[in-house]
This record gives sequence, C-alpha cells and structure tokens, in this order.
Amino acid sequence: MHHWKRIWQVVAAAFGVLVLTWLALCLIGVRLPVEISVAIAGAILGLAYFIQQQHLQNARFFKELATEFNRRYDVQNGKLLRHIEQDGGKPFTPEQTHDFIDYFNLCAEEWLFYKAGYVYDEVWQAWFNGMRQYGNDPRVARLWHQERRTESYYGLNFPIEA
Repeated sequence: MHHWKRIWQVVAAAFGVLVLTWLALCLIGVRLPVEISVAIAGAILGLAYFIQQQHLQNARFFKELATEFNRRYDVQNGKLLRHIEQDGGKPFTPEQTHDFIDYFNLCAEEWLFYKAGYVYDEVWQAWFNGMRQYGNDPRVARLWHQERRTESYYGLNFPIEA
C-alpha cells in the first residue's frame, strides 16, 4: 500500500512541473491556446481522480482483508494459546497439529496479500510479531519445519526460535 504515497508524489511533481512550465512560457511571451491548457489540466485532474478512486478501492479491500484475517485469528487464538500452555513439552495431538496447520495457512494468506502490496508494512509487522509468540514453542517450530517442506505456504518464513 505504500506505493500509493509515491504515486501521489509523482502526480504532484508532474502537475508542479507543468504549472511552472506554463508560467515560464507566459513570462517569455509564449501563449498556449486555451484549449491545450484546459486539456492538459483536465488530463492531470482526471488522472488524479482515477488514482484517488483506486486508492480508496484498495483501502476498502484492505479493510475487508484485515477484518477477515482478524476474525479468523480471533477464532483460532484461544485454542492455540491453550495448546501452547497445556502439557508443556508433550507432543501435539492430531487435533492440535491440525489447529496449527490452519494457523500456518492463515499466516501464509496474510503473507501473500502483504507481498502483493495490499497490506500495510506496519500491519504486516504487527501480525509477524504476533506469530513469534507461537514460533517460540519448540513443538510449533518442529511442526513448521515439517510443514515448510510441503512448499504450500507461498514462501512464508514463519518466525521460529532457532
């Protein structure tokens, strides 16, 4: 999402260059036909409007993603914390293993949308920091090492304690 800030900077700079060029031409006595000036201004304003609408659409999409990811995490979080807290070092049951695989899938989806530019850097960092609480458990780390070999997590590097 950070790329939208740069696009606005480029549009503003282009608009500024055009205005300064127009002023410089006026100062040296060159007059552009009104139709050309209006067409250029209209094109710039149209582009700015398009970019703003695209940004708003992306922001709505991000909100949908974040809401859905947070809803799914809220459903999983309590179970995952209980799995970590109970039975200290005992291996996970098949059900607990399944719960963590579901969590890995959620994290991979978050990663995929982050890589595609739909999740803000600060949000991804917060989610990644949250993953660490589970990655510190040796059982989760072992499970992640097994699961990572399947190459079905879109290149996610789940944060585990080495």
